[in-house]
Amino acid sequence: IPYFVSNHLPSDFDLWAAPIGQDGIAVIVHPQNPIGGLSTVDLRSIYQGRETGWSVFGGRDMPIQVFSREAGSGTRQEFENQVLGDRRITLSARVAPSGSAMITSVSRSENAVGYASFSYLNDRVRPLPVNGIEPTLANVLNNTYPLRTFLYFVGMSEPQDDYRAFIGWVQSPEGQAVVSRRYAPLFP
Repeated sequence: IPYFVSNHLPSDFDLWAAPIGQDGIAVIVHPQNPIGGLSTVDLRSIYQGRETGWSVFGGRDMPIQVFSREAGSGTRQEFENQVLGDRRITLSARVAPSGSAMITSVSRSENAVGYASFSYLNDRVRPLPVNGIEPTLANVLNNTYPLRTFLYFVGMSEPQDDYRAFIGWVQSPEGQAVVSRRYAPLFP
């Protein structure tokens, strides 16, 4: 396949890319976790391993089990860029090798926290507000939800013929209606 979908553009490659939609990165917990939301500063403290108990954030007196995506994951790279900057994730974090594995891992432990693309969300986990903003596609689209990213078609060169026509269709109002079934469109 000469073109693929990515939520992160590697900066060390000279690639062609076309935006096709927007996605949010949801911070997720077990549905029984009573925590009401977290700030990006809270998330930084948790993911660096500086805060290790839910009681600090108004939750139960239990340790936080941090889950992160695998190295090389675009979602992980975007989460780290937006939450941690140049800081490292705690070495005690458990690794989930995919978005669906993240949902499964967090759904099995009341003290877990993780993150996943909005497209993976289901009733097995509870997405948290971040900085007081609800994790909704509408809030991704209106640029208020803080953990968001664009989705791109990426390739080694600008496409021609059928690929070019298909990407143009995805960016059209009709294609954006299809994108909107799982992601936020490019424009309101």
